[in-house]
Amino acid sequence: MKRFPFIIRTSKTIYYVTVTYDGSYISANNHFLDRFDCHGLIDGSLRFKDTIIKDDWPQVERVLDLCKAEPGKTFVITVRKPLSSGNLVHTSWEFVADETTNEIVSIGFDISLRVAYSKKVAKFDKRINQIVDGITDGLYILDKDWKFSLVNQAFLKMVGKSRELLIGKCIWDILPDDKNSSYSNFYREAVRSGEAQKFEDYRHNLNSWFWIAAYPTVDGLLVFFKDITERKIERSLLIESKNKLSAVLNSTLESHMLVSPDYRIVSFNKTAYTDSSNLHGKKMREGMNILEYVTSENTDMFKADFSAALSGKLVMSVVLMDVQNGGKKWFRIELSPAFNVDNDIIGVVINSIDIDELKRYELKLEKSNKQLRAIAFQQSHEMRSSIARVLGLMGLLKESPGDREIMSHVEEVSNELDSIIHDIIDKTEEDSY
Repeated sequence: MKRFPFIIRTSKTIYYVTVTYDGSYISANNHFLDRFDCHGLIDGSLRFKDTIIKDDWPQVERVLDLCKAEPGKTFVITVRKPLSSGNLVHTSWEFVADETTNEIVSIGFDISLRVAYSKKVAKFDKRINQIVDGITDGLYILDKDWKFSLVNQAFLKMVGKSRELLIGKCIWDILPDDKNSSYSNFYREAVRSGEAQKFEDYRHNLNSWFWIAAYPTVDGLLVFFKDITERKIERSLLIESKNKLSAVLNSTLESHMLVSPDYRIVSFNKTAYTDSSNLHGKKMREGMNILEYVTSENTDMFKADFSAALSGKLVMSVVLMDVQNGGKKWFRIELSPAFNVDNDIIGVVINSIDIDELKRYELKLEKSNKQLRAIAFQQSHEMRSSIARVLGLMGLLKESPGDREIMSHVEEVSNELDSIIHDIIDKTEEDSY
């Protein structure tokens, strides 16, 4: 003990012992003797491994052999030493062989608090990992050196790596900068500015779109991300479908409008917009009240039809409407319920088409037919009157002597003509109803 430096002999924190190459104790400072109740046992009969738990013996034997093989080189081990109370003390030791004395000098430290703290940290880390793994979106935390300090299961699944392989690794080694991606620029801007960055990014190696939010922290960067590839595809298909539908609707001569239950115009096609300007002198826009395009005398009828459509009925009508130049035009109007994906009625679809030319031709044709029926009726009655007189004369001639055969033929022809005229009159009377 005289060779021990004074600070080591009197230290309350450092354990100092010397042992032989087979691990037998030669000497120890008071802190070691007091802590492990070894007074009177430093006589060569007690070995270092006898004062630790059996599971740690192999590493002690290994380090003793190393010290003997390489004198002057320091080797470090961690062992657990039991107390008389039954508790375990975690200790860390540095062993080095002294060739001049053929002894192994060992300096130890109590690391029980460090081990306990490490266990608490590990338990806390495990709990944190369980929490973040429960988050379905991807999450990871980078330290100031761009190294992963926390990752969740969603991110591990995406990159196909284990948590152990990622923690402590630089993000640029796992997700290299890609000239076609912008995430690295946003990350650096978040750190530089101290402001959160939210953006969408496409990863070519994954063939996927992601929504990403990067939040700067005191220690680095917190990153959330969500795979939005499916949403992007659906949005693209929806836009494509909408464009196709718009192309179809805008190429038709029919006016199409979607109107909300409170009479507000939700959407319309090109024809509806053109009709609005040409017929009413108003430029149609979303949010306008459809009643602005209905004349006061037709308002009640329109509201009734609109209400019927909202109840699920299809309503069709032909209407003569006032137009901008003071004239009138015929339109065929159809009101039908509009449904959403849940089959709930969300408004009314109003389809209308200009049938003015067709309607006026129809009215003109109807007028001509009436005139023809009147002429046919008049002519048939006049012809029947003449035939009646012929038939009367034929009756007188039959009473007088003469060529009865000729008279019979004349009578037959007159009767046939009378029958034809009867058919014309009957047909004319039928068409007039």
